Amino acid sequence: MKASLLLFASSIGRNSDKDAIFNAWCSEVGISCPGAEVRSSSESVAGRGVFSTKDLSIGEEVISIPHYAALTQYNCAAYFPDLERELSSVRDKGNTKRSYLKRIWHRMKRRPTSEKSNDDETWPAELTAYALEAIETEHPWSTWISQWKRDDPLQNLVDISSWRNDDAIRVAVADFHKMAPAVPECKIGAALGIRLHELEVYSSRYTNKVPTSESLYCTLMSRAVGLSDSVAAVLPMHDMINHSPNPNLGLAFAEDETFKLIALENIPKDSELFLSYKTVIDDNGKWDEDKACWLLVHWGIPSSQSEMSQVTDHAFYKNVMSLR
Repeated sequence: MKASLLLFASSIGRNSDKDAIFNAWCSEVGISCPGAEVRSSSESVAGRGVFSTKDLSIGEEVISIPHYAALTQYNCAAYFPDLERELSSVRDKGNTKRSYLKRIWHRMKRRPTSEKSNDDETWPAELTAYALEAIETEHPWSTWISQWKRDDPLQNLVDISSWRNDDAIRVAVADFHKMAPAVPECKIGAALGIRLHELEVYSSRYTNKVPTSESLYCTLMSRAVGLSDSVAAVLPMHDMINHSPNPNLGLAFAEDETFKLIALENIPKDSELFLSYKTVIDDNGKWDEDKACWLLVHWGIPSSQSEMSQVTDHAFYKNVMSLR
């Protein structure tokens, strides 16, 4: 027992060191966090999250992230021009249209044409390559990227098991189902199959041509935010915030080209901060099984009908541009 307590205390200490390093890094690169910091804590829903460092008022700016700090294809191309040329060559030779499996999935969800994302789906592979290049060259982003983590059945399948092994895939489906029992295993299997098909396409298209990592690819996908139909990014500090059906933060893009995280309600000091996750509500205001399935497999976030019935309708939230 004593040894276990010592190991636990040591783990907390290491995590606290990581928190201090990341919070200091944010200040160094120009990310302003007047009301928040990353903490590893048993009080966090995920063991690590972003907490308020003071009492916050509704409408108050909590975090400001300059555009140049965001991991986007545009920024990366400027920072890593040689890699951009290599990626451009792969892009020109390959068919980057959305896979037929993804088109089937969107058809299943009955999404209107106006809501469909851009067919160009090079961004996950390209941002992964840039992230790896940042680590290799010790770019300032490397401090942040080295702390990325994802802990769910898909990541375990890629990191620990063999994602090409049918038995391991069945275990991953069962583990996802335990996280969200209301989502049928058959749909989880279908969604996971789509993700693994995309991983296979990524591996075959980019390996030995540019820096690749199946593990980092999956992790990055779960941290990215859609800024428009054709632009995705990973935003430092934003990606450290956990998600809830009842968010207390909203994301907006300001005229000074900064991403602002705004308090959606009065938030007491030392409270965990939350962003909303991608909607799992259909046009009739009911929990959507297909959307919940994709949320589970893509981001590792479970949801349920009972959870949706407790969602708070933030009037102020309607005035903040939610980008997730």
